[in-house]
Amino acid sequence: MTRHASQLIREGNYVAEVDIELHEDGGEWSPTVGLDDIRKLDRVRRALRSGDLDGAGRDATVFRLVPHRGSGAPALGFHDNDQDGFES
Repeated sequence: MTRHASQLIREGNYVAEVDIELHEDGGEWSPTVGLDDIRKLDRVRRALRSGDLDGAGRDATVFRLVPHRGSGAPALGFHDNDQDGFES
């Protein structure tokens, strides 16, 4: 039996959400991840580390992390601040 799951990989200010399959075989090590999914996770991790966001985006959904200001400053709404694009 297999089921889909999402694995998050964080590198610096970026997080990639990678879809993988978990294999439930009932053994002691269950659930397990297949070799193809392990290779996919490694590709995404290497791409993020090297700053290749397009490469990571082929196998995952990439998000940029924005720090939350916990100093009591008012939160900015959508498009209230100018943000730079995904440039490496």
